[in-house]
Amino acid sequence: MAQFESGLEPARQDFPEVTQEYGHQHYQQQPQHYQQVQQPYQQVQQSYQQPQSYNPQPYDNLSATPAKQDPPPPPSTYGSHTVASPFSANSQPVTAQNEPKTEPASGRTVCGCGLLILILSCIIAFLSAAVIGLAAATGVEAQRASSAESSLAALSVSGASATASAASASSTAVANIDDSCSEDPSSADKTIYISFSLLGGLKFTRYCNKDAPNAPLLSLFTADFDSCMDACAAYTKYVPGSFGNQANATCAAVSFIPAWTNKTTAKAGGAPGNCYLKGGPQNATALNTPNIGTDCHAAVLVVDGSSS
Repeated sequence: MAQFESGLEPARQDFPEVTQEYGHQHYQQQPQHYQQVQQPYQQVQQSYQQPQSYNPQPYDNLSATPAKQDPPPPPSTYGSHTVASPFSANSQPVTAQNEPKTEPASGRTVCGCGLLILILSCIIAFLSAAVIGLAAATGVEAQRASSAESSLAALSVSGASATASAASASSTAVANIDDSCSEDPSSADKTIYISFSLLGGLKFTRYCNKDAPNAPLLSLFTADFDSCMDACAAYTKYVPGSFGNQANATCAAVSFIPAWTNKTTAKAGGAPGNCYLKGGPQNATALNTPNIGTDCHAAVLVVDGSSS
């Protein structure tokens, strides 16, 4: 390196002249380092001499090759659209047609109808259904009320009829109980009743709205006025045979209260029965006007030869 640094060395002139024979001989006698240098050179030259495949393409395909286009411009943060670069192939003038169309929220459609119109239609339909339902319910309730009034009126009429029938039946029952003394005294007053034949067939005179005097010998419940007189005849038949012939062994009259045939009514009035057997003497002039708050009828035993 010191020789090159000192300057350029002049070419040597003592090399032998190159001739064909000498050159050939000299080439064959080249030192070994020339062969080492030549080998890589030959390798490189062979690599360049290797044929490479070449597939020519028709010129028509050149026109079919799409032109390179610039990528779309990125969205701008300063507006609703981005203007392409003026040097780009995609650059176009910004017009209202290129801007995206946006519809207001109120302009949305559902099944071809506006959203607001659809909502209003649903509300109107709901209110209409509610009104119709209320009218139907009101009509049903009115019909029920009318039916209830009709039923009540029919029940009132039926109740009145039943009350009248009950009153009539009660009157009939009372007439059967007291021989019509309470309902029609003129038809029963001072009429004769003959007791059951096995009890002696005794005669009694009825006196409507009268009460026989004296303390009762016996009180009992009988089915009607006639049964009360039969009880008086039985007392007269059986008591003397058991207790001897004495003043209180004969029943001379009865007092009959038809309302006390009902034991509940009798209990409310403190009565132990509806038929009271009375001892004698008894006659029509000694009878009392009843003062017990309800009807009372008397019957007096007819003694042979007596006017009672």
